[in-house]
Amino acid sequence: MLHTPRLLIAPLTKADCKDIHYKNCFPEVAEFNTIGIPKSIEVTEKFLQPLFEPQQVEQGQQLGWSIRLKENNTFIGELGMRLTTPKYNKGEIHYSLIPTFWNKGYATEAVLAILKHGFETLNLHRIEAGVATQNLNSIKLLEKVGMTQEGMHRKILPIRGEWVDNYSYAILEED
Repeated sequence: MLHTPRLLIAPLTKADCKDIHYKNCFPEVAEFNTIGIPKSIEVTEKFLQPLFEPQQVEQGQQLGWSIRLKENNTFIGELGMRLTTPKYNKGEIHYSLIPTFWNKGYATEAVLAILKHGFETLNLHRIEAGVATQNLNSIKLLEKVGMTQEGMHRKILPIRGEWVDNYSYAILEED
């Protein structure tokens, strides 16, 4: 478990599925994600199931964390990181919060904690993030935590039945 001044960041468990489903049902959350609004809690559970099963490190891994307020253990969002094979020593992060908790610095605090964990505990060389070019809040966050925009992928994200452009961001362990 990771601690920040205001947050508890813990590995996801099956018990978090209900909270994640609730978060993913907000149209504001679904606006820029590739999964859309899940049709049922069962769809959410099936989507998250690989996180709860043994994974082969040499083939890469998916990691997930819940984000909770320290003061009352309220679920406010989630973080994830997809690790590549050890040869490439990098991860790609994603994050999302319940809209009520937007614009309060929680996402920045959580992402900074995961970046630190990635570099100091997982010993990663590089951490990346992709963001839809119209997702201005997420772009601002990635730049605030020190990530650098490295390019754009044209029409790579399937969002709401359309192909959307995506910016690539990254930060290196020496940054």
